[in-house]
Amino acid sequence: MIDFEYRIRRSPRRKTLSICVYPDNTVVVAAPEKLSQKEIMRFVEKKADWVRKRMSVNLEEQEDKPRRRFVTGETLLCLGKEHILVVEEGTRVEVVMKGENIIARIRPSTPAELRGQMVRRQLWLWYFRLAFKKIQERVQYYTNLIGVTPGTVRVKSLRSRWGSCSAGGGISFAWNIILAPEPVLDYLVVHELCHLIHHDHSTEYWKLVASFIPDHLERRKWLRENGHSLTL
Repeated sequence: MIDFEYRIRRSPRRKTLSICVYPDNTVVVAAPEKLSQKEIMRFVEKKADWVRKRMSVNLEEQEDKPRRRFVTGETLLCLGKEHILVVEEGTRVEVVMKGENIIARIRPSTPAELRGQMVRRQLWLWYFRLAFKKIQERVQYYTNLIGVTPGTVRVKSLRSRWGSCSAGGGISFAWNIILAPEPVLDYLVVHELCHLIHHDHSTEYWKLVASFIPDHLERRKWLRENGHSLTL
């Protein structure tokens, strides 16, 4: 019995079915474009027990995670390293990194009940810009190695995936990958760039990924096990 909602993502390039449960318990089934709804449902029914277990683990991890208040002393991640949040008052609203601290400056006039919300918003913008800069840098590095050129490179708020490659050759990444260690970010960059050559997850595709990221399985495993922690 299927007692959870799931979304189907069809692709003309896909030859097999797969199912993924994301940290927010979004369930996505990747399917070939012309596969029938009945066949997809049969596949989901077979995977239902695994999906429910994965969803339970996600809920437990969220319950164990302390709610962030965006006040001085809290820990923030950036490229896999822990930094201490310092909230200061100042004439400029900005976020800067100094040593092991990430400093968020807000105006003294900000109402007390809105300070946490304001700090979170400023941090999100700062991370977003930092992610775009870092990803552009790593994309340029690997395009020279792989010999491909993406049509566009975008950073977005993606709920159900870390990256994507469009049929037109554009690649997109989730902004919060900037919280992960750089080797994991590099794996995602290579993952999407290699889709510009192989538009599926065939054996040849994974061979190409492995030629640039030999330990890609370990990096994928880290993301699978720690992706839930890459949030604000």
